[in-house]
Amino acid sequence: MRIERVTWLLLLSLLCVRGQNRRIWGQNGPLYESTKQLIASQSSNAARIWNDTQHTIYERSERVQVAKDTLDDQQREVSDRLEEFFGSQYSTEWRSCFKKYEVQVAHFNRELVDKYSICSNSLEHIMDHFQQEIVLEVEFLRSASLEIAKLSNTCRTWQLKQSGFNHAGILSCTISGIGRINHRMTGCLELCDDILLEMSMEDLDTPSCLFYHNLKMEFDKVFAEIEQCAMN
Repeated sequence: MRIERVTWLLLLSLLCVRGQNRRIWGQNGPLYESTKQLIASQSSNAARIWNDTQHTIYERSERVQVAKDTLDDQQREVSDRLEEFFGSQYSTEWRSCFKKYEVQVAHFNRELVDKYSICSNSLEHIMDHFQQEIVLEVEFLRSASLEIAKLSNTCRTWQLKQSGFNHAGILSCTISGIGRINHRMTGCLELCDDILLEMSMEDLDTPSCLFYHNLKMEFDKVFAEIEQCAMN
């Protein structure tokens, strides 16, 4: 979402309006009405940015959780099959098959447990880093829309309805306030983007996770052979 840049052009042009032919917006004059609209539009823009960012954060965090759940499910399946294999070694139908595949299955057992642990730790590290680093940025993005809206009171924009007040100071307060918040939002979004990039599908497929998934597929094939052996 683009953060709009606020310039002096609009409001300075209003300061230059003179005389009886000055255009009146509503009953409160162009300075107040245009400033009110500016604050409302910038607040609305900040709200849209937060909604989009919130959606992306949820989608990426959900992606990591799904990857972790899938990994855990796969390892539970491995554990169940290993338990079935080693628990059936003394049965008549499994005895010869156990001897044939014992060394191979033991190798899979060690490798799968090791790679599962490394992959799981890498996913947890990604999630921990995400939660630790993004929390402050998220808090600011969540509150930015309200902070912009508060400028109406902070800068006393109601004074633009009447002559005799420091209109230039009020406009300066409003513009600088919006600029400050937008600048901070830009920094937050850049940091959020960097962190969210770590949660892309490519980064979730770490070498250890890819190794685990490939090893799991090999183990599935071997276990299918073992089951076929036991049936013969």
